Amino acid sequence: MWYTRPFKAVLLWLLLAPCWLACNDQGAKQITELRPEDISHRRKASAPLPADTSELERYLVSKQLVNVQELEPDIRVNLLYATDRNFLHKVIYKGLSRCYLPCQVAIKLCNAEYFLNQANPQYHIVVFDAVRPLHIQQQMWDELDMPAWKKINYLANPADLSLHNYGAAVDVGIILETDSLLDMGTGFDSFNELSQPKHEARFLADGSLSEEAYGNRLILRRAMLRAGFSMMHTEWWHFNATNKTTAAARYGLIE
Repeated sequence: MWYTRPFKAVLLWLLLAPCWLACNDQGAKQITELRPEDISHRRKASAPLPADTSELERYLVSKQLVNVQELEPDIRVNLLYATDRNFLHKVIYKGLSRCYLPCQVAIKLCNAEYFLNQANPQYHIVVFDAVRPLHIQQQMWDELDMPAWKKINYLANPADLSLHNYGAAVDVGIILETDSLLDMGTGFDSFNELSQPKHEARFLADGSLSEEAYGNRLILRRAMLRAGFSMMHTEWWHFNATNKTTAAARYGLIE
């Protein structure tokens, strides 16, 4: 089985060559030994950044991060921290609307989209958050009015760093062709126990979490885990591409 549909496999090869191709244990083609310069050189040659590109976006590009939708346009992006529809009720990412990730993480997310869409053709990954600069992590921590013991369940202490700060974590959901989000029982960044996978059995039993919402969580989870992400037990939307030790060694900290 190819990494994705034939024409998309060709596109990825053109974008990332001369990267090696190898099959993962699920049988899907996965690009390995990625070099960020392979993508950045092609971006500079074929698609210069628009004149109105924000300072934040230029910084992310300078750190060799990849615009995921350049690899897989079917992935939808709705960065809620670039709007006021978030827990701080204000725009946090100024001038950023695209999803940027290290190229290896971007390929995993493309794999997840393929696995999801293969099983459910009308479903697509939607990204709520991806790379998160450390200074923004600090801002979120400082401004969230919540006791630290509770806050830590939903937001990494910037002193300890977050995988988001390396671009090694994504917050995602499922969106339909009609642009309607699938019901997951809570919205993104819902700071309560109903959003936590570790409590799903209890909430299923008492009816607080519907079978439909739980099933939708499982659909998302299966696609992400198959693509090589791991889940968190406190947020249904959060998935890690690796651990902090590997992220620190492999990816640069986005400050």
